[in-house]
Amino acid sequence: MKQFAIFVKKEFFHVLRDRRTLLILIGMPIAQILIFGFALTNEVKNAQIIVVDHARDNASQHIINRIAASNYFEIRADVMERDRMEKEFRAGSIKLDLIFPTNFENDLVHQRHAQVQVIADASDPNSATTLTNYISAIIRDYQVELSGQMPLPYQITPQIRMLYNPQLRGAPNFVPGVIALVLMLVSVMMTAISIVKEKETGTMEVLLVSPFKPVWVILSKTVPYLLLSLVNVLSIVLMSVFVLQVPVEGSWLLLFAESALFIITCLTLGIFI
Repeated sequence: MKQFAIFVKKEFFHVLRDRRTLLILIGMPIAQILIFGFALTNEVKNAQIIVVDHARDNASQHIINRIAASNYFEIRADVMERDRMEKEFRAGSIKLDLIFPTNFENDLVHQRHAQVQVIADASDPNSATTLTNYISAIIRDYQVELSGQMPLPYQITPQIRMLYNPQLRGAPNFVPGVIALVLMLVSVMMTAISIVKEKETGTMEVLLVSPFKPVWVILSKTVPYLLLSLVNVLSIVLMSVFVLQVPVEGSWLLLFAESALFIITCLTLGIFI
């Protein structure tokens, strides 16, 4: 075990003396978390949605048909139970829910005004904003068609509610993914590079003929990167909490335990490469 500790210490010296390696290990994760956390956007198509049609009249059916005909939405089900809707949201199976109230067409014809409720999963704020805009546009098109060329005598008002992320912030969506991306890149790449560097400089043969088991030589190269990757996890999580205002709603111990398991898997892949 003493020999193993000596090899681990040697590998730490290799890492700390190489400024380019330190830049990749420490600088790249910080740069990526800032870039992805602030700047990344995406496009939405074929989003899974649920329709809750309490009205079941011609007006609601026309709007539903228009939604189903678009490329932006895929109606997963037409349900009546609120519990099932909440269950689908929590499972991440749907992105949006459209609710038609009772007497929707009657209110539209006699009162010239009707409302629909749009509930979106705002854990992905870009998708939530895009999908609610699409829904609102489809409803406006139906409203214009219903009124002809005259000034709009009919008014359909979507009541939009954002779940999980009402402020529509991008960081809560992208930061967790960036953590996994950074850990995978750093762990796989640096482990593979460190072993290849020993081979290129000709020192790997010296290590293998030393009175030390080859498996311990390889494992000693992974320990520094395991510890440095855990430091990266800590720095990224602290930046997420204090810079990007993404709170950790759960066990910090479980988060670091799962991160360590992921890092070990990536280190194993780096050794394999």
